[in-house]
Amino acid sequence: MRQSFLLLSLFALGCTPDYDLGKVTSTEDGGPQIELDPTSLFFGTAAEGTELAQTFSINSVGDTVLAITEIRLDAPAAFSLTSFDALIPAGNSRDVVVTYIATGEEDIGEALVFSDDPDSPHSVLLNGGGLAPELTIDPASHDFGYVEAGDSDSFDFTLRNTGGATLEVTTVGTTEAVFAHALGELLPIALEPGEESTVTVVYSPTDGSRWEGLLEVGSNDPAGLRTADLLGTGAVDQPIAVCEASPDVVEAIHESTTWRGNSSYDPSGAAITDYDWTLVSKPSGSTDTMPAGGANRSGFTPNVVGTYEAELVVTNEFGVRSEPCTATLEALPGGDLWIEMFWTRSGDDMDLHLVKPGGSLQSNGDCYYANCTGRGLDWGTSGDTSDNPVLDLDDIPGVGPENINVDDPASGTYTVYVHDFPGSVFNGQNDVTINIYVGGLLEWTDTRNVNSEDLYDPFAEIDWPSGVITPL
Repeated sequence: MRQSFLLLSLFALGCTPDYDLGKVTSTEDGGPQIELDPTSLFFGTAAEGTELAQTFSINSVGDTVLAITEIRLDAPAAFSLTSFDALIPAGNSRDVVVTYIATGEEDIGEALVFSDDPDSPHSVLLNGGGLAPELTIDPASHDFGYVEAGDSDSFDFTLRNTGGATLEVTTVGTTEAVFAHALGELLPIALEPGEESTVTVVYSPTDGSRWEGLLEVGSNDPAGLRTADLLGTGAVDQPIAVCEASPDVVEAIHESTTWRGNSSYDPSGAAITDYDWTLVSKPSGSTDTMPAGGANRSGFTPNVVGTYEAELVVTNEFGVRSEPCTATLEALPGGDLWIEMFWTRSGDDMDLHLVKPGGSLQSNGDCYYANCTGRGLDWGTSGDTSDNPVLDLDDIPGVGPENINVDDPASGTYTVYVHDFPGSVFNGQNDVTINIYVGGLLEWTDTRNVNSEDLYDPFAEIDWPSGVITPL
C-alpha cells in the first residue's frame, strides 16, 4: 500500500514514473553497472520534528569497478544525506543513509546517484509522510471454529488509530451474510491518535459449510479500505466415540489387550477421520504408554497390577470432535505369589530379590536378575515348574517396575529384599515401593527410602501356605 501511496503522490506532482518499483539496474552489458536497492524510501507518518533514518544500497553489478562521482538530493530540506565519491569493486556495495525530519506535511523528493554507469544518474524516490490517520484492525483475522448450524458465536475486533491525525471511521461491513457486525456507537466514529473502538462480529452458520469472509472498514486512512479475515465452519451433529478394551481383564506382564475404537460413528453419516487415544490413568509404578495406531491400538501389555483408563475422542471430516469415551482395563496378578517393585528416582538401579526358605542372597536360593529369568531356578519339588520363581521384569536405567512371581510356592518362609545396585549412584532420597499379592489380592504394600549403595534392605517375610506377611 505504501508504494501505491507514493505513486499517487508523484502523479499529483505531475511525475509519470516509467521505472519498476523493484531493483533498478543498468541494462548495459559489460563495464561498470549500478543497482540501487531499494528504489524508494517511505518514512511513514510521524510527529513534527521527529528524526527518521532509512538506508539504500549502491551495488556494483557489472564486471568492472563502479565509480560513484556524486550523490545529490533533489528534495525538500527535510531530507539529508552524506554524499561521497567512491570506487566500488564488482560484486561489492556501499550503503547510503537518508535522514528525514518530519515537518507535519508530506515531503517528496529523490536522491540522485551519479556514476560512470552509462545510464547515470539513477534515483531513489523519497517520501516523508505528514501526520495522517492510520486504521489498524486487531486482530487481522479470526477463526470462529465449529459452531452448530442454527447457533451463533461472537468476537470483538478492535479498531485503533495508530496514525498521527484524527481517524474518521465511516463504514463497517462484512462480505458474507453468515457474518454480521454490530457497533457500540453510531457512524461516523472519530478516533484521536491512540484511541480505539470495538466492532462485534457475530457468526451464525446455516449449514456444515466452511465459510470465509471479510470485515471491511472504511475511513479517511490514506491507505483506503482496511480488512480482517473471517473464518468459520458450521458444525453438524457430533460424532459418537465408541471404545473398549478387548479383552478388558488380562494378567499383567503376560497378556495383552487392544484398545478398540473402530465402532465409532457419525449420526449424519460423515466420515470419521481421526482417532485420538489417550491413556488418562494407570496404577502407581506403571510406565506403560498408549501404542501408536489408528482406530484400534493393539499390543498393550500392562506392566503393573491395577486399573487402566483410556480415553478416545474422534473427529469427523468437518473437524467436529466427539465427547470423550472412556474404556477400562483391569490388570491382575498371576500365580499365587506376585511381588512388584518400583521406585521414584531414575538412574539409581534397584534390584528385587526373593530368597527361598533356607536360602541365601546371591545364590541359587535367591531369585534376582542374574539367575531368575525364564524360570531358570528349580525350587521346591525337583522337576516341578509350578513352584519355581520367575523374574519377569528387570529395569536398570528407569524407575521400574520389576516383578517376581511363583505360581504355587512350596511351604516355608520367603524373604523379599531390595538391593541398591552399586553400578549407579544417587545420594538423595529414593522411595522404593513393594507390593505383595497373595492369591490375587494385594495383601501388603510398603514404601521406604533406599539410598545406601550396595545395601540389601529386607522388606518383608512371607509365610507359605498361610500367606502371612511380616514386615522387616
